[in-house]
Amino acid sequence: MAFAQWLASDARHATAFTQMEKLWSRFDAAQETSSKRVLNAVLKPSKHKRNKVFTTGLCLLAVMLVGGVVANSLPARVMLADYHTGIGEQRTIELADHSQMTLDTHSAVNIHFNGGQRRVELLQGKILLQVAKDAQRPFVVETAEGTARALGTQYTVGRQHHVTQVMVIESSVEACTIQRSCVTLSPGEATLLQNDLPASKTNADIQNETAWISSRLVADDLPLSLLLSELQRYHQGHLYYDAAALEHVHVSGVFALNDTARTLKVLADTTPVAMTHYTPWLTSIQPAH
Repeated sequence: MAFAQWLASDARHATAFTQMEKLWSRFDAAQETSSKRVLNAVLKPSKHKRNKVFTTGLCLLAVMLVGGVVANSLPARVMLADYHTGIGEQRTIELADHSQMTLDTHSAVNIHFNGGQRRVELLQGKILLQVAKDAQRPFVVETAEGTARALGTQYTVGRQHHVTQVMVIESSVEACTIQRSCVTLSPGEATLLQNDLPASKTNADIQNETAWISSRLVADDLPLSLLLSELQRYHQGHLYYDAAALEHVHVSGVFALNDTARTLKVLADTTPVAMTHYTPWLTSIQPAH
Protein backbone atom coordinates (compact mmCIF):
# COMPACT_ATOMS: atom_id res chain seq x y z
CA MET A 1 0.00 0.00 0.00
CA ALA A 2 2.74 2.48 0.98
CA PHE A 3 4.75 1.50 -2.11
CA ALA A 4 1.73 2.02 -4.39
CA GLN A 5 1.11 5.45 -2.89
CA TRP A 6 4.75 6.40 -3.39
CA LEU A 7 4.61 5.34 -7.05
CA ALA A 8 1.39 7.27 -7.67
CA SER A 9 2.54 10.46 -5.96
CA ASP A 10 5.03 11.49 -8.66
CA ALA A 11 5.66 10.29 -12.24
CA ARG A 12 9.40 10.50 -11.57
CA HIS A 13 9.03 7.81 -8.90
CA ALA A 14 7.75 5.30 -11.48
CA THR A 15 10.66 6.15 -13.78
CA ALA A 16 13.18 5.70 -10.96
CA PHE A 17 11.60 2.39 -9.95
CA THR A 18 11.78 1.05 -13.54
CA GLN A 19 15.46 1.94 -13.70
CA MET A 20 16.11 0.19 -10.37
CA GLU A 21 14.28 -2.94 -11.57
CA LYS A 22 16.45 -3.07 -14.70
CA LEU A 23 19.60 -2.69 -12.59
CA TRP A 24 18.63 -5.46 -10.20
CA SER A 25 17.63 -7.77 -13.04
CA ARG A 26 21.16 -7.40 -14.43
CA PHE A 27 22.56 -8.27 -10.98
CA ASP A 28 20.30 -11.35 -10.84
CA ALA A 29 21.39 -12.48 -14.31
CA ALA A 30 25.05 -12.01 -13.43
CA GLN A 31 24.67 -14.04 -10.26
CA GLU A 32 22.88 -16.86 -12.06
CA THR A 33 25.39 -17.13 -14.92
CA SER A 34 28.88 -15.85 -14.12
CA SER A 35 29.02 -16.99 -10.49
CA LYS A 36 27.56 -20.40 -11.30
CA ARG A 37 30.02 -20.87 -14.17
CA VAL A 38 32.95 -20.11 -11.88
CA LEU A 39 31.61 -22.47 -9.21
CA ASN A 40 31.34 -25.30 -11.71
CA ALA A 41 34.84 -24.62 -13.03
CA VAL A 42 36.41 -24.67 -9.56
CA LEU A 43 34.42 -27.46 -7.93
CA LYS A 44 34.64 -29.78 -10.95
CA PRO A 45 38.10 -29.13 -12.40
CA SER A 46 39.24 -31.25 -15.31
CA LYS A 47 42.57 -33.09 -15.21
CA HIS A 48 44.12 -30.46 -17.46
CA LYS A 49 43.11 -27.65 -15.13
CA ARG A 50 44.00 -29.04 -11.73
CA ASN A 51 47.31 -27.21 -11.66
CA LYS A 52 45.28 -24.00 -11.80
CA VAL A 53 42.94 -24.81 -8.91
CA PHE A 54 44.79 -22.66 -6.38
CA THR A 55 44.74 -19.57 -8.62
CA THR A 56 41.14 -20.16 -9.61
CA GLY A 57 40.24 -20.71 -5.95
CA LEU A 58 41.49 -17.23 -5.12
CA CYS A 59 39.29 -15.88 -7.89
CA LEU A 60 36.40 -17.88 -6.47
CA LEU A 61 36.78 -16.21 -3.09
CA ALA A 62 36.50 -12.82 -4.75
CA VAL A 63 33.48 -13.95 -6.75
CA MET A 64 31.80 -15.29 -3.62
CA LEU A 65 32.35 -12.04 -1.74
CA VAL A 66 30.57 -10.13 -4.51
CA GLY A 67 28.18 -12.92 -5.49
CA GLY A 68 27.23 -13.51 -1.86
CA VAL A 69 26.13 -9.91 -1.54
CA VAL A 70 24.12 -10.14 -4.76
CA ALA A 71 22.56 -13.49 -3.87
CA ASN A 72 21.44 -12.20 -0.47
CA SER A 73 20.21 -8.89 -1.82
CA LEU A 74 16.58 -8.44 -2.74
CA PRO A 75 15.24 -7.02 -6.02
CA ALA A 76 14.01 -3.44 -5.76
CA ARG A 77 10.33 -4.44 -5.82
CA VAL A 78 10.88 -6.75 -2.86
CA MET A 79 13.00 -4.26 -0.93
CA LEU A 80 10.26 -1.65 -1.31
CA ALA A 81 7.45 -4.06 -0.33
CA ASP A 82 5.23 -3.11 2.61
CA TYR A 83 6.66 -6.04 4.61
CA HIS A 84 9.59 -8.35 3.92
CA THR A 85 11.88 -10.68 5.84
CA GLY A 86 15.56 -11.47 5.39
CA ILE A 87 17.16 -14.90 5.12
CA GLY A 88 16.48 -16.84 8.32
CA GLU A 89 14.02 -14.22 9.63
CA GLN A 90 10.36 -14.74 10.50
CA ARG A 91 7.91 -12.01 11.44
CA THR A 92 4.30 -11.83 12.66
CA ILE A 93 2.22 -8.74 11.85
CA GLU A 94 -1.27 -7.64 12.88
CA LEU A 95 -2.97 -6.07 9.88
CA ALA A 96 -5.34 -3.10 9.98
CA ASP A 97 -8.40 -5.42 10.12
CA HIS A 98 -6.83 -7.36 13.04
CA SER A 99 -5.96 -10.35 10.85
CA GLN A 100 -2.66 -12.00 11.79
CA MET A 101 0.00 -12.64 9.13
CA THR A 102 3.25 -14.54 9.72
CA LEU A 103 5.99 -14.17 7.09
CA ASP A 104 8.47 -16.99 6.64
CA THR A 105 12.11 -16.46 5.69
CA HIS A 106 12.91 -14.39 2.56
CA SER A 107 9.27 -13.38 2.02
CA ALA A 108 7.70 -10.14 0.81
CA VAL A 109 4.14 -8.81 0.60
CA ASN A 110 2.24 -5.66 -0.28
CA ILE A 111 -1.03 -4.81 1.49
CA HIS A 112 -4.00 -3.33 -0.40
CA PHE A 113 -6.91 -2.62 1.98
CA ASN A 114 -9.81 -0.28 1.24
CA GLY A 115 -13.52 -0.03 1.89
CA GLY A 116 -14.38 -2.84 -0.51
CA GLN A 117 -11.55 -5.34 -0.34
CA ARG A 118 -8.68 -6.80 1.65
CA ARG A 119 -5.93 -7.93 -0.71
CA VAL A 120 -2.45 -9.23 0.16
CA GLU A 121 0.01 -9.39 -2.74
CA LEU A 122 2.59 -12.13 -2.11
CA LEU A 123 5.73 -11.38 -4.12
CA GLN A 124 7.82 -14.28 -2.84
CA GLY A 125 8.18 -16.66 0.09
CA LYS A 126 5.49 -18.03 2.37
CA ILE A 127 2.85 -16.62 4.72
CA LEU A 128 0.45 -17.99 7.33
CA LEU A 129 -2.83 -16.11 7.68
CA GLN A 130 -5.35 -15.99 10.51
CA VAL A 131 -8.14 -13.98 8.89
CA ALA A 132 -10.46 -11.70 10.84
CA LYS A 133 -14.11 -11.98 9.78
CA ASP A 134 -15.53 -9.17 7.65
CA ALA A 135 -18.48 -10.16 5.46
CA GLN A 136 -18.32 -6.87 3.56
CA ARG A 137 -14.69 -7.17 2.48
CA PRO A 138 -13.35 -10.43 1.00
CA PHE A 139 -9.80 -11.38 2.03
CA VAL A 140 -7.68 -12.44 -0.96
CA VAL A 141 -4.02 -13.38 -1.34
CA GLU A 142 -2.79 -12.68 -4.86
CA THR A 143 0.36 -13.95 -6.61
CA ALA A 144 1.56 -13.94 -10.20
CA GLU A 145 0.03 -17.41 -10.60
CA GLY A 146 -3.43 -16.85 -9.11
CA THR A 147 -5.51 -16.00 -6.04
CA ALA A 148 -6.58 -17.59 -2.75
CA ARG A 149 -9.80 -16.16 -1.29
CA ALA A 150 -10.58 -16.92 2.33
CA LEU A 151 -13.98 -18.46 2.95
CA GLY A 152 -12.92 -19.10 6.53
CA THR A 153 -10.03 -18.25 8.77
CA GLN A 154 -6.62 -19.95 8.59
CA TYR A 155 -4.44 -20.97 5.66
CA THR A 156 -0.95 -20.73 4.17
CA VAL A 157 0.20 -19.44 0.78
CA GLY A 158 3.71 -19.96 -0.53
CA ARG A 159 5.39 -18.84 -3.76
CA GLN A 160 8.66 -20.19 -5.14
CA HIS A 161 10.01 -20.82 -8.67
CA HIS A 162 6.84 -19.42 -10.31
CA VAL A 163 4.58 -21.87 -8.47
CA THR A 164 2.08 -20.93 -5.75
CA GLN A 165 0.99 -23.44 -3.10
CA VAL A 166 -2.18 -22.93 -1.06
CA MET A 167 -2.98 -25.10 1.97
CA VAL A 168 -5.97 -24.83 4.31
CA ILE A 169 -5.73 -25.29 8.08
CA GLU A 170 -9.22 -24.20 9.15
CA SER A 171 -12.53 -23.67 7.28
CA SER A 172 -12.12 -23.28 3.48
CA VAL A 173 -10.38 -21.32 0.72
CA GLU A 174 -11.18 -20.83 -2.95
CA ALA A 175 -7.95 -21.05 -4.97
CA CYS A 176 -7.90 -19.98 -8.61
CA THR A 177 -5.26 -19.84 -11.32
CA ILE A 178 -4.84 -16.78 -13.53
CA GLN A 179 -6.91 -18.66 -16.14
CA ARG A 180 -9.72 -19.00 -13.53
CA SER A 181 -9.41 -22.72 -12.93
CA CYS A 182 -10.71 -22.86 -9.34
CA VAL A 183 -10.92 -25.39 -6.51
CA THR A 184 -12.42 -25.03 -3.02
CA LEU A 185 -10.09 -26.43 -0.39
CA SER A 186 -11.04 -27.86 3.01
CA PRO A 187 -8.74 -28.39 6.03
CA GLY A 188 -5.85 -30.69 5.13
CA GLU A 189 -6.15 -30.00 1.41
CA ALA A 190 -3.74 -28.10 -0.83
CA THR A 191 -3.27 -27.09 -4.44
CA LEU A 192 -0.55 -25.78 -6.73
CA LEU A 193 -1.27 -22.77 -8.91
CA GLN A 194 0.80 -22.71 -12.09
CA ASN A 195 0.41 -20.86 -15.35
CA ASP A 196 -1.40 -22.85 -18.07
CA LEU A 197 -2.20 -25.77 -15.72
CA PRO A 198 -5.60 -26.44 -14.09
CA ALA A 199 -5.86 -26.37 -10.30
CA SER A 200 -6.45 -29.69 -8.55
CA LYS A 201 -6.66 -30.84 -4.94
CA THR A 202 -4.11 -32.89 -3.03
CA ASN A 203 -3.95 -34.01 0.59
CA ALA A 204 -1.50 -32.24 2.88
CA ASP A 205 -0.08 -32.99 6.31
CA ILE A 206 -0.92 -29.80 8.22
CA GLN A 207 1.51 -30.48 11.06
CA ASN A 208 4.45 -31.11 8.74
CA GLU A 209 3.59 -28.32 6.31
CA THR A 210 3.37 -25.73 9.10
CA ALA A 211 6.44 -26.91 11.04
CA TRP A 212 8.32 -23.89 9.67
CA ILE A 213 6.37 -21.69 12.08
CA SER A 214 8.38 -23.27 14.92
CA SER A 215 11.60 -23.25 12.82
CA ARG A 216 11.48 -26.95 12.04
CA LEU A 217 11.55 -28.96 8.82
CA VAL A 218 9.95 -32.42 8.97
CA ALA A 219 11.21 -34.93 6.43
CA ASP A 220 9.71 -38.38 5.81
CA ASP A 221 11.81 -40.26 3.25
CA LEU A 222 12.48 -36.93 1.52
CA PRO A 223 15.08 -36.71 -1.27
CA LEU A 224 18.13 -34.93 0.12
CA SER A 225 18.14 -32.51 -2.81
CA LEU A 226 14.64 -31.29 -1.87
CA LEU A 227 15.66 -30.86 1.75
CA LEU A 228 18.72 -28.86 0.69
CA SER A 229 16.57 -26.70 -1.59
CA GLU A 230 14.32 -25.80 1.34
CA LEU A 231 17.26 -25.38 3.72
CA GLN A 232 18.86 -22.94 1.26
CA ARG A 233 16.01 -20.50 1.91
CA TYR A 234 17.15 -20.22 5.54
CA HIS A 235 20.91 -20.43 5.02
CA GLN A 236 23.03 -17.31 4.50
CA GLY A 237 25.67 -18.98 2.32
CA HIS A 238 25.34 -20.87 -0.96
CA LEU A 239 24.79 -24.64 -0.91
CA TYR A 240 26.40 -26.14 -4.01
CA TYR A 241 25.16 -29.61 -5.02
CA ASP A 242 24.07 -31.63 -8.02
CA ALA A 243 20.49 -32.78 -7.41
CA ALA A 244 20.79 -35.64 -9.91
CA ALA A 245 23.94 -36.97 -8.20
CA LEU A 246 22.11 -37.03 -4.84
CA GLU A 247 18.83 -38.51 -6.09
CA HIS A 248 19.49 -41.85 -4.39
CA VAL A 249 19.89 -40.24 -0.95
CA HIS A 250 16.70 -39.89 1.11
CA VAL A 251 16.37 -38.56 4.66
CA SER A 252 13.85 -38.68 7.49
CA GLY A 253 13.79 -36.66 10.68
CA VAL A 254 13.14 -33.24 12.17
CA PHE A 255 15.69 -30.57 11.26
CA ALA A 256 16.32 -27.11 12.70
CA LEU A 257 15.77 -24.20 10.33
CA ASN A 258 17.02 -21.60 12.82
CA ASP A 259 20.44 -23.29 13.08
CA THR A 260 21.35 -24.33 9.54
CA ALA A 261 25.00 -24.99 10.48
CA ARG A 262 23.86 -27.65 12.96
CA THR A 263 21.46 -29.14 10.41
CA LEU A 264 24.25 -29.37 7.82
CA LYS A 265 26.48 -31.13 10.37
CA VAL A 266 23.71 -33.63 11.15
CA LEU A 267 23.31 -34.35 7.44
CA ALA A 268 27.08 -34.74 7.01
CA ASP A 269 27.18 -37.22 9.92
CA THR A 270 24.15 -39.30 8.95
CA THR A 271 24.04 -39.41 5.15
CA PRO A 272 26.49 -40.79 2.52
CA VAL A 273 27.74 -37.36 1.40
CA ALA A 274 31.02 -35.47 1.52
CA MET A 275 30.50 -31.93 2.77
CA THR A 276 33.19 -29.26 2.31
CA HIS A 277 32.96 -25.74 3.74
CA TYR A 278 35.11 -23.53 1.51
CA THR A 279 34.06 -20.29 3.21
CA PRO A 280 31.09 -19.32 5.41
CA TRP A 281 29.43 -18.40 2.11
CA LEU A 282 30.02 -21.63 0.19
CA THR A 283 29.39 -25.25 1.14
CA SER A 284 29.75 -28.11 -1.34
CA ILE A 285 27.72 -31.31 -0.88
CA GLN A 286 28.80 -34.26 -3.03
CA PRO A 287 28.11 -38.02 -2.94
CA ALA A 288 30.67 -39.80 -0.74
CA HIS A 289 33.09 -42.05 -2.62
